[in-house]
Amino acid sequence: MAYDAATGAVVLFGGNNGSTQYTDTWLWNGTNWTQVFPAVSPTTRQGANMAYDPSIGAVVLFGVDNETWTDSLNDTWIWNGTTWKQIQPATVPPNRYGFGIDYDAAAKILVMFGGYSSGPARGDTWLLALEP
Repeated sequence: MAYDAATGAVVLFGGNNGSTQYTDTWLWNGTNWTQVFPAVSPTTRQGANMAYDPSIGAVVLFGVDNETWTDSLNDTWIWNGTTWKQIQPATVPPNRYGFGIDYDAAAKILVMFGGYSSGPARGDTWLLALEP
């Protein structure tokens, strides 16, 4: 879940209720939750992480898909306030879950750190600069 400053809403994607994984997108306007039905969405996932990138005016989502965490995705998606769009950065971090991601306003770049995968804990840092 991440705050989308361009639309003034909190965006929630996916999740798991213990037996089912979801591909739904919900928006919180400060009073109510509203489910939206974009034309394109990422595949089911739980534990993915998102951050708002003001340089492109959109929320960026990275990774995680597998309940067992052994083969988590390393895909990147953008929520533009209406629909999801998968992007293909030139360099992509290895799959992971339990990582942190946020926007560094001074450097004007998304920063991702750490997490876990099917191997040992990760202590790496990844940067993603997106063009408007």
